[in-house]
Amino acid sequence: MAGSTAVPLRRNLTALLLFAALAVLGQLVSAGPALGAASPITPPRFHARGLHPSPANPLRVWLLGDSVAHDGAPALTAALAATGEASVVADSTFGGWGLTIQHAWAAQSTQIIGDSHPQVIIGTWSWDNPDAAAHPGAYSALLRQAITTWTAPGNGVQLVVLVQFPPVGPNLFIEQAVKRLDYWIKVTAQQRAWDRIARSMTKVLAPRVVYFSTTQVFAPAGRFMTWMRIASRWQRVRQFDNVHLCVPGAVKFANTVVSDLGRILALNPPTPGWQQQSWVLDTRYRVGPFGDVACPRDAPPAHYRGTRLPGAPRGG
Repeated sequence: MAGSTAVPLRRNLTALLLFAALAVLGQLVSAGPALGAASPITPPRFHARGLHPSPANPLRVWLLGDSVAHDGAPALTAALAATGEASVVADSTFGGWGLTIQHAWAAQSTQIIGDSHPQVIIGTWSWDNPDAAAHPGAYSALLRQAITTWTAPGNGVQLVVLVQFPPVGPNLFIEQAVKRLDYWIKVTAQQRAWDRIARSMTKVLAPRVVYFSTTQVFAPAGRFMTWMRIASRWQRVRQFDNVHLCVPGAVKFANTVVSDLGRILALNPPTPGWQQQSWVLDTRYRVGPFGDVACPRDAPPAHYRGTRLPGAPRGG
């Protein structure tokens, strides 16, 4: 991500006006069942077998996924280390990663596992969503092949954690409101398709797979949040594109994953302080994908309540 490090004032104001207009339009959207699950962990009450992390024997974790996983990786690495019982031994996250995109994923995975010896793989990505929606049978087979490869007998990997890609918001770079809404409905439906397939893996490949939901964090009550109240003040959790994570969003992502991981592994909670370590200064939280300021120090419009996700129930 290269280019200017300042967003023109006019562009900021235009985008905020577009966002406010869409917040009203979003009240009219309906696109089927809401995202998310009754339980943040699928299957509920899941407990990983054979994994007993401790300070003397910390859990070995490999992080994989696309640019949003890349945004969350520094925070997740810090939070896991702060438990005193886990360590990220491999981080292969990068923009554009997907099983349907990176055709050498199997060979690359085998090399990473052989070099780093992870016990748990944690991943989230969205580049496969169109295939999951258009060809669910074929994509189910591909994801099953990937998990089977990652957990091949004798390679040491005992668990794959599929994390729901944090629900995205309206794309402010699409200027026409109707086209912007149509696109949001489409990508949300595609994400829902990936979620269904990911959850299905927890049945067909049990007990090697678990699924963590993020909707309850990034779209509470079915409302997508660009900003959230944190420590009594509004803070931007999503970057200017309403997809990528700002530092507060990365903290929320890491808290969610580590908390859920703790439930299934009896992992210690992170000790305080990891949220203020040097990782927060990483360039990925300052420069956006279009060369703009990714996370401006701004505030939402007055009376901001977020924007209802396509398909979310009314009343939220």
